[in-house]
Amino acid sequence: MFRRIIMAVALSLVLAAPQSFAAQEAGKVSVVDSGKILQQLPETKQAEATLQTTVAPLQKELERMNKDYQKSVADYRQKAGSLTKAVREQKEKELNLKGQAVEKYQQEKFGRGGVVEKKQQELLIPIRQKVLAAVESIAQKEGFSLVLEKSIAVYVTPENDLTFKVMNQLNIK
Repeated sequence: MFRRIIMAVALSLVLAAPQSFAAQEAGKVSVVDSGKILQQLPETKQAEATLQTTVAPLQKELERMNKDYQKSVADYRQKAGSLTKAVREQKEKELNLKGQAVEKYQQEKFGRGGVVEKKQQELLIPIRQKVLAAVESIAQKEGFSLVLEKSIAVYVTPENDLTFKVMNQLNIK
């Protein structure tokens, strides 16, 4: 969704204001496929492995909690007919609390701003900064004043694609 928004904005800029790009005769525009670069970096693969070791026990615990909750619901449904109204209400309250606990755990660990997202950011931000520094270095050396993400470009000549130059600088084969 975010990429579509970026693509739409970039496309509207290119189509709506071609004069502004033409006015930048002194500056050259290039593109880079940062996704391809990040995907091939050994650090990214290592970060993904580290993230998986963080996620695995959390996922196991969530599955255990869900299983326990589902078992409790099934037990309640099986016995609900034979329980008194007060006991039934108490069991429903317990089930409700268990369900809320599962949702809370899922949100805290896997939701927005949760443990997994924070760990992912902690691992990937330095890698992204490394790629950005390489892009900036090459862009400055070659006189590019603007570098866009390749996925938002409509057309790019191969000589204006910095992806392989960045990969070479980062020693990616």
